[in-house]
Amino acid sequence: VAELDAAMSEATKLRQGEKEKNTATIKDAQEAQTAVAQALTVLKEFYAKAGEATALLQQQPEMPEIFDSPYKGMQSENGGVVGMLEVIESDFARLEADTKAAEASAQKEYDMFMTDSKVDK
Repeated sequence: VAELDAAMSEATKLRQGEKEKNTATIKDAQEAQTAVAQALTVLKEFYAKAGEATALLQQQPEMPEIFDSPYKGMQSENGGVVGMLEVIESDFARLEADTKAAEASAQKEYDMFMTDSKVDK
């Protein structure tokens, strides 16, 4: 009985530590998703306005051939920064989902262990 009590106590300690870690990971992932979403909004607004920006262009009667279209950054080249941020955002969403699933599974195992141990007493 003493060994069972010790095992239950140890399992409770481990479970509490694991729960704290999972809760922190989920919170971090949610905050990161929010931050990345805000960054994406800012960048998309910037790129939408980039083609209209003329503040630094010199006024010339004829534009050189190189300026045949407004500069819009490297937004479409291999996904660019926006594409990379979208991947990062989905990675954080997956981390949050995986951690929630792991937390639920660990809690279920813990509950089963505790129930079985109480029955064995």
